[in-house]
Amino acid sequence: MLNQNVQMLERFITVAMNTKYAVKPPSEEVFMQEANNLRSMVPVSDEEFDQIIKRLKASLMITMDVGTYISDESDDHQSWLPSRRAEIDFYYWNRYKRFLEDVKGWNTRVTANLDTVSNEIVDLLGDPQSDKQWQRRGLVLGDVQSGKTANYTAICNKAADTGYKVIIVLAGMMENLRMQTQERLDKEFAGRLSKNLLGRKGNKGVRNVFDGVGKIDSTKRISAFTSVLYDFNSTILNSNDLTLRNSNEPALFVVKKNKAVLKNLENWLVSNNADHNGKIDLPLLLIDDEADHASVNTKKEDQDPTAINSAIRSILNRFYQASYLGITATPFANIFIHPETANEMMGDDLFPRDFIYVLSPPTNYIGADGIFGDPPRYEDCLEEIDTEEIEQFFPFKHKKDLKVDELPNSLYKALGYFLLVNAIRDLRGDTIDHRSMLVNVSRFTDVQVEVKEQIVTWLNQVQSDVRNYSALNGIQAMKIKTLRFLKQVWDEYDLERKAEISWSILQTKYLHKAIAPIEVRAVNQKTGAASLDYYTHKETGFRVIAIGGISLSRGLTLEGLCVSYFYRNSQMYDTLLQMGRWFGYRPNYDDIFKVWMAEDAIDWYGFITAASNELKSEISRMNKLKLTPRDFGLKVRQDPNSLIVTARNKMRSATPVRRPIQITGRLLETPRLKSKPEVLVANERAFKLFVANLDNVGSRISIKQNGLMWSGVHKDSIVELLRSFDTHPWHLAFQSRALADFIEINSILNEWDVFLPNGSSEQDYFLEGAQGTITVKREKRRITESDGMIKVSGTKVRVGSGGGTKAGLTDEQIKKIEEEFKGANTDRKSVPDNAYLIKNRKPLLILHVIECLQKDKKNPKIPDTLFALGIGLPGDGTVETANYMVNQVELRNWMDLDQDEDEDDVF
Repeated sequence: MLNQNVQMLERFITVAMNTKYAVKPPSEEVFMQEANNLRSMVPVSDEEFDQIIKRLKASLMITMDVGTYISDESDDHQSWLPSRRAEIDFYYWNRYKRFLEDVKGWNTRVTANLDTVSNEIVDLLGDPQSDKQWQRRGLVLGDVQSGKTANYTAICNKAADTGYKVIIVLAGMMENLRMQTQERLDKEFAGRLSKNLLGRKGNKGVRNVFDGVGKIDSTKRISAFTSVLYDFNSTILNSNDLTLRNSNEPALFVVKKNKAVLKNLENWLVSNNADHNGKIDLPLLLIDDEADHASVNTKKEDQDPTAINSAIRSILNRFYQASYLGITATPFANIFIHPETANEMMGDDLFPRDFIYVLSPPTNYIGADGIFGDPPRYEDCLEEIDTEEIEQFFPFKHKKDLKVDELPNSLYKALGYFLLVNAIRDLRGDTIDHRSMLVNVSRFTDVQVEVKEQIVTWLNQVQSDVRNYSALNGIQAMKIKTLRFLKQVWDEYDLERKAEISWSILQTKYLHKAIAPIEVRAVNQKTGAASLDYYTHKETGFRVIAIGGISLSRGLTLEGLCVSYFYRNSQMYDTLLQMGRWFGYRPNYDDIFKVWMAEDAIDWYGFITAASNELKSEISRMNKLKLTPRDFGLKVRQDPNSLIVTARNKMRSATPVRRPIQITGRLLETPRLKSKPEVLVANERAFKLFVANLDNVGSRISIKQNGLMWSGVHKDSIVELLRSFDTHPWHLAFQSRALADFIEINSILNEWDVFLPNGSSEQDYFLEGAQGTITVKREKRRITESDGMIKVSGTKVRVGSGGGTKAGLTDEQIKKIEEEFKGANTDRKSVPDNAYLIKNRKPLLILHVIECLQKDKKNPKIPDTLFALGIGLPGDGTVETANYMVNQVELRNWMDLDQDEDEDDVF
């Protein structure tokens, strides 16, 4: 526990900073000056002061932008909240705001923006004071682990303030996720421990135990109709004489997305609360967390999400006034993609026809862009798992009876690293903070249990050896296998520099105390959320290695997640993105958290990140153009990446999947190629023949970019090249024959610019040209090959290094483009190639000559030189489309889909 003086000084500095610098954070110099002035009033040690400064820098310097949204302004919904703000007592919101600032340490700039964002979203919902009937449908897009729950908790509080009487939160499909959400809302919305409010008949327990916001002010209440102990249960409610009619307080239900639970909830709502029309005259807010999961109207053979979709819609229609608010981190959700036509898309009553709101994460958020973006800020956190090694222990297509007698070396290394991180965090003063490690290598509960047993055995041995031998001197200690192993991990990751302490001091003084409390827990449907009960360890901090599958892949928060070991080769980007539990906030340890994953997974995350960023940018663009959610739904359906989800839904049948794909206003490249020698030879021949003819069909022009450029090349040459160039079927964004067909019939694409960039290779490369030899420097790229696919740039799903689409533009054009993009996308650090594909410029072909750099031993399937393409079609992406056809047989063979990968853990 922090001593009283430390707590007092930290509070003084927080209040001073929040008061004086509510709009803009102070400079480093000003912050330290203010902190030192206040320190003179409260005596603390230098070490304690340093820790206060570290903690406060991690919270007080944070900023957060407001979000952006698109809405359908053609309906009869009117803005209602601004005009009524003066007459509303924001009791629930104000106490939640105080809780965030006083208890959780949020600065006032962040809570002010949360206030603005939640106001905007609540205003987009229906007006609960209206005397008209209404149904509203909206969606909030936020990043994984970025604080979406805080946003919808703010919305719950304001909904209660503004007159909503029934609030239903759908909290995933698993009980442990529901319990975690209930516990969070107990603390930050209801203010009372729900486990003490609802008891079975004859065992009602203590009625009021205030917690969280309830300790700040308990004048008003929220009625809990579910609890941490019980999902919706009509028997319990009836035994407690609870109905909506006999409660003057807003009612809160936190329930699973389970068709039986939802049907029982509907039956109880109608039988206890409906009028003679079978409807309820109380305003309803239904929040659907993870709205892309199970709520979507699409059928599977072994599960029927359509039944859940139908149950949700039925509940909404039981109320005269109902707002549906979906929450998701995956903008590719099937809710946009599944329907074949726009009419079918709008026909799904859960489609967010009224608005889509994109949240902006705070500046201290570490998300997909920070780890997998271009360029990444935290690239050092990634550690690549050797696929050949781990496949010996956990084959990708293993069954639930797999025996686990040993663990891969990479997992032992990750475990050792987690132990050392615990010691470093103790050194940094985070002694009572939770620390977690995630191990996700199988979706089967039985396999997870076996992995747990192996880790328990290993951990017990390490803890015993450290307890018995860590006091030994250096030479003697290194005779102990486990200590020698930990020292090797310490050295490999240069932890002495990060910890600012020598190994000998860490070993003798800190290691035992740091690792002794660590426990190993399996987290699945059998164990429930209780296996990760952080709350009961809030005074001392919970140190846990969590082994699980789906429970650790969607929704469940791992507090203080330091190390992740992830080997789940799901190739569904919505599922993969949700599995990114390592996204989030890493205060005071963002330099030491690590993620172990296979190269293929890193590859996919890079792909997903780029696609997600592009769609979020689309919301900003559509906002300016006053476009609607329907337009965005069509946009997602016309994104090449969405074909994977669409194709998957239909993968069981032989029906071809055809989609109109937007190709204008984006750079399309060929980073994935077939490794068949005959295909590579044919690509090389087509590439060189095209280059050899360039001086005949185009004119060389002078450019500032490093490379050669030809202008005025007729599309016939481009079409011929595309028809002869073959790529891997996985990379759906570049289907050369479909592109050739589109270009051939499009009259505005007659004349092209062709850019041949120079790379950084030491040796010249020579190409035959119509007017003599063309000399270029090859672009160096890391090349890997597996399963018949060559990957250009390794895990980066790119060919060019960025900026190639500037070729041919003037300095003035480039400056204007970059200023406009950064003005509209304040959270983006770099300007993407797509931004330079402005209207009225010529379409662009980029020719890449690549020097192949191989990571390990020479792979005979990888040549010394590869040839790749980039196509940039100017425009804003709103009109021009090409019809793509998915080759399901080839795609399915490569993807080797596990059709149950997004189901509950299998027992």
